[in-house]
Amino acid sequence: MMRSTLTCAALGLGLLTACSTTSAPVQQAARPTTLLTVQVGPQVTSAQLERQYGGQVQLRTDTFAVIGNPTRVSASSGAPERNARVVRDPAQLSAVAKAIWPVSIADWNDVNDYAASAFSQMADHTAQLWDAQQFLPMPGNSAAFVNVSLNRAHAAGMDAQGAVIAVVDGPMDVNHAALRGALAPASDWRDLANDDDQPTLDGTESGLIYGHATAVAGMALQAAPAAKILPVQVLDHTGSGDLLQLASGIVWAVNHGATVINLSLGASTDSNAVKQAIEFANQRGVMVAAAAGNSGSDTLLFPASLLAGNGQGVAVGSTDAQGAVSSFSSTGDGTLSFAPGEDVLTLYPQNRAAQWSGTSLSTPLVAAELAALGARGFTPAQAYARVASQGRAMTGHPSWTTVDFTAVE
Repeated sequence: MMRSTLTCAALGLGLLTACSTTSAPVQQAARPTTLLTVQVGPQVTSAQLERQYGGQVQLRTDTFAVIGNPTRVSASSGAPERNARVVRDPAQLSAVAKAIWPVSIADWNDVNDYAASAFSQMADHTAQLWDAQQFLPMPGNSAAFVNVSLNRAHAAGMDAQGAVIAVVDGPMDVNHAALRGALAPASDWRDLANDDDQPTLDGTESGLIYGHATAVAGMALQAAPAAKILPVQVLDHTGSGDLLQLASGIVWAVNHGATVINLSLGASTDSNAVKQAIEFANQRGVMVAAAAGNSGSDTLLFPASLLAGNGQGVAVGSTDAQGAVSSFSSTGDGTLSFAPGEDVLTLYPQNRAAQWSGTSLSTPLVAAELAALGARGFTPAQAYARVASQGRAMTGHPSWTTVDFTAVE
């Protein structure tokens, strides 16, 4: 049995991006150490920006550009931000109050007969996911899911048909039997950590991030089995990356069909590049959910700290099966949505299932709710408001709610 501290994973990757009006990545000799993010219109070329600021354009959309290692900045342009490894691996990032153990590991095909089929097949029979109040694919999640009315939403036909949830994360086991038919076209995948289009599983089971993206995908699909998962890797197998990679991953997801972006990761510092990428997502009608963190403190990780205050996404904390805030869940000021993330069953690499804990697992449940709302025609602003207004208020915290899937009925 392996111990793993599953927190919001770390950032720190080496691929740089550059183009004129898109975000197509290109290989650079070295990762830039500083980033300058500027707002631009589509008529401004990357060559013009490089002449003005020095350095090299690393990420470009029709609304903003990120310039690496600028040499000519001014008061009007603002100061560059560091692009060092500002986020550490989960063990270094925070002291998790509750030990997180992937336990009950079993072959997916042995979980039960119903779960032996892929999630995409389950989506064809959404109302049959439940036997009374027992969730058939992962019976251990039954109490937690009933507490947030997921059974009612499934019975009403909620499945997020047509939605695409981008899992911007680490390596994913894209060959897991449960994901068969549930992934977006491989032509849209991206691994920004290794500069290729194969965000596939690597590392060993002793690694802190091993299985993380696979588990996140499994949680999203339990709630929204008809959605597609778009793997976008921004963390290497050690759980390390940088702010440029996170911003680039968000933009990549927007440009390749995502309707919701799941960020079960976080940084200990703010970032203008990431902020602009999230704003770009919202402008394009793409919703965002981000994990609060697992420090057990009242300080949220970034970008959850951003979303909790600016209304451009949902910051997500963790509860146990009964709806109590998990001891490890970070909290903070602003608007937070809480979802089950303690001792939940989800996917594990190599056709296995496992029990996990962390706000990383709560976040994809909220992403699934957003996906279902988007499939019903809600705009990002409308969906965020619906999640907050239809959730169950938490005593003593007027801006905190527990997710309630009846919001999608």
